[in-house]
Amino acid sequence: MTTYRQIFQRTIIVGLCVLTLSRSVVLLDEPSQVVRAYTRNIEFDYAAWIFNAFGVKADQLALDTPRYMTDMQQHDLVIEYLGLLRQSMDLENQIRVVLADPNQDDPTAASAPLQDSLTNIQTQLDGIAPLAETILQEQISAVVSDFGLSLEGQPLPPTLYHATPLPMALIISPRQVIRQDANISLEVDLSVTEVSALETRIESNEDVSALVVPIGGVGVYPTMVIESTDLTWLLQTISHEWVHNYLTLRPLGMNYDTTPELRTMNETTASIAGDEIGSAVIARYYPELAPPPAPE
Repeated sequence: MTTYRQIFQRTIIVGLCVLTLSRSVVLLDEPSQVVRAYTRNIEFDYAAWIFNAFGVKADQLALDTPRYMTDMQQHDLVIEYLGLLRQSMDLENQIRVVLADPNQDDPTAASAPLQDSLTNIQTQLDGIAPLAETILQEQISAVVSDFGLSLEGQPLPPTLYHATPLPMALIISPRQVIRQDANISLEVDLSVTEVSALETRIESNEDVSALVVPIGGVGVYPTMVIESTDLTWLLQTISHEWVHNYLTLRPLGMNYDTTPELRTMNETTASIAGDEIGSAVIARYYPELAPPPAPE
């Protein structure tokens, strides 16, 4: 029987192979090289992120905790993780409101109790989040295997993702045509002012349209997915990005950048398959969250 350690070793090999072929990241064409003169100092460091993500996955695979949990225990842990994440997001919003309140004489002191609660919740999240990710990975892997998209019962590449704040995407298009000529990933914590200034500077100096937008996931390996309390969306997004990695090892993925039509085919395939896989995981492991059957 294939052990998780063997799976992880294979994952490292496959991951190194697909890193340079990842989708939803930077397109190495001429327009992007021109624009990178404006973005080099604020581009997202994928190499550092991938190194850290593999470290998290190595720790979880070494422990192999889900093997000692029942399906119901795994279900309850994921639901607990989503609840803690929801509390964390609510507290962050409350803190922003207090800090932005002009009637507060000392916003820092007023927000201190909320900050203490947030710190406590974040500590709990730090302990539970990696295990919740491992459980979701294994649940997706089981459904992928049922769909016949595996090799000897194991997805190839293995399903690995890590939830994290995502980089922003700078999209470059000609002014006369709606077309993506470049997609450059920028740092996570850019302010609205910095984003607006970057767009204006590029459009003023180059004959292009520039727009910085948020994204839901990135097809590096392990895949990068934004934190979300919507389990259906989360599972569909993880599955969507895994499909990109699955296709990377096949002609449709290898030719992703060949033409806009092939890129559209790739994204459409990932969207359809990702939605089907994510919905199947919900139906199998979280039936209480599944939508009611469609009327005939």
